[in-house]
This record gives sequence, C-alpha cells and structure tokens, in this order.
Amino acid sequence: MTSAPNTSAALAVDAAVELEAAVRAYSAAYLGGKGEAYDLLSQRCRERMTRAAFLQLVAAASEQYGPQEIASLKIDQVSGDLGRVTYTYAKPELDQRGEPWVRETGMWRVDDC
Repeated sequence: MTSAPNTSAALAVDAAVELEAAVRAYSAAYLGGKGEAYDLLSQRCRERMTRAAFLQLVAAASEQYGPQEIASLKIDQVSGDLGRVTYTYAKPELDQRGEPWVRETGMWRVDDC
C-alpha cells in the first residue's frame, strides 16, 4: 500500500517532468520560429496577444537568435497547477528566471505575458 506522502511526491515529480518537457518544447518552438509556440501560451496570454502579433515576435526571435539549446533548467516551484522555472542559454539575454507556468486542461503552458 502506498502512503499519501509518497503519492504526493510521485505526483510532484510527474508534474516537474511534464513541466520541463513543456518548457523545452516552448523554447524550441519559439526560437525555432514555429507557430506552435502560440499554442503553448496560457489562455490569459492568448487573450492579451493575437496569434499574428505573437508570430511576429517568434519570427523576430528566430531570425535574431535561431534555434538555441537550453543550457540549464531548474524547476523553481510546482504547486498544484502553477509552476516557476529558471532556464538559461549560451546567450544570457534569452535567460528566463522564475518564469510563470500554469497547467490548463492537463497541459503546462507559459504564463509570462
């Protein structure tokens, strides 16, 4: 029989793994100039920015930086459906510190808008 703390710990680990995968997918889409990056925004962010406006940002980032690998990634916090993530690149101007993420309809989405 599994105790509640172990179950909670396992859920937290699963959430962190899912969150890390989402961060990496968003980074690859955003810096790779792919429109799927918009789909990885939270509902709140999508309400604040049209797809067309966001795709202009993605195109500019892709042109300026091109695809970049995440050098380091740390899940700062996961609490329920909210998370914060710090990740860095070889180009420090791309680094994100404590970036907010939210889980909506079972998927992690960036909430930094």
